[in-house]
Amino acid sequence: MANQGLFSAAKSMKSVKLKFRIPYFTEWGQSLLVCGSEPTLGSWNVKKGLLLSPVHQDDQLIWTATISVPCQFSCGYRYYVVDDAKNVLRWEMGNERRLSLPHLLPEGHTLELHDLWQTGADALLFRSAFKDVIFCKNSTFNIDRPEAILHDELVQQESILVRFKICCPNVQEGTSVYVIGSSTKLGNWKVQDGLKLHYTGEYIWEAYCEMPWRGCGVAVPMFSVRSEDDIGVGEFLDLKLLVDWAVESGFHLVQLLPINDTSVHRMWWDSYPYSSLSVFALHPLYLRLQALSKNLPEDVKSEIRNAKERLDGKVDSPIF
Repeated sequence: MANQGLFSAAKSMKSVKLKFRIPYFTEWGQSLLVCGSEPTLGSWNVKKGLLLSPVHQDDQLIWTATISVPCQFSCGYRYYVVDDAKNVLRWEMGNERRLSLPHLLPEGHTLELHDLWQTGADALLFRSAFKDVIFCKNSTFNIDRPEAILHDELVQQESILVRFKICCPNVQEGTSVYVIGSSTKLGNWKVQDGLKLHYTGEYIWEAYCEMPWRGCGVAVPMFSVRSEDDIGVGEFLDLKLLVDWAVESGFHLVQLLPINDTSVHRMWWDSYPYSSLSVFALHPLYLRLQALSKNLPEDVKSEIRNAKERLDGKVDSPIF
C-alpha cells in the first residue's frame, strides 16, 4: 500500500512555500507533473499543472517542485506522467489527494510533502464493497483534528513539524494506530511510548510530531573549491558549482572555513584563515580577476593566463 504522505515543516525566513516530493522512475522523454484544484496547480487543467524536476538520490529518482502558497492553504491534487508537450501518458490511481495546512502553522515555514505513487491496489479499498460493507465498522471511530493539539513548540528554531499519515482501513474496535521509531519522540521503538495517530475519516490516520532538524553536509576550505577557471586556489564564483553539486548529492549544508581578509603581514603565514584583520572584509585572494571587468587590458589578460597555467594544480597550502 502506498504511503499516504509524510508532511514536514522546516523553519525558514522566506514566505510560506510548499514543496512536492515523490520518487518515481520514468522513461526518456517523460516527466512528472502535479495538478490540483487550485490555480497554482492548474485548476485540474494538466496543461497548466506544475512540472517537477528530477534528481538522483542513492538508487532513487526523486521528483520535486516548490511553489509559494498562502497560509491555511488547502487543495486536492494528483500526480501525472506527461511528455514534453504535457500530454498525459498515465496518472496515479486511488482517491484524489487532499492537503490542508495546519491552522496554527506560522508564516515563514517551508513545507514538504513526501508522497509515493498510488497504484490500483491503493484504490481497491475505497470501493463500495470494502467501504460500505467490509470496513463499514470504521464509521464508529470519532474523527479528530490532530492539528488542534499543536502548541508553541512549533515555532521553535532548529526543529521541524512532521505529519505522519497512513491509510489503514481494517482497524478493530478498541484498538489504535501508533507509529514508533528510533527517536525519543517516537518511543525509542517501544509501542507504549510511541506516537498515537488520530482518525480523520476515510480510513486515514494521522498525527503531528515536532522533532529536531537533522541534515548532512560538506565542510571544505575555500581554497580547495577548485574549478577549471580558477587561478591556483578556489574562488568565490566556484561556490555556485559547489552548491549545485551539493544539491545533486542530497546534501543540506555547505560549511566553509573563514573567508575573511587575513592580509596583515603580507607573508605566507597570512594564509591562516582564523587570523582575520576584519570580520566584514572578504579575502581578495578568492576574487576571479577575469570576472571583475569585461574591458581588462590585454597585458592583464595575458598575465592572468600565464599565472593560471603556472599555478594550476601546483599550489601548496601550509599546515598549521
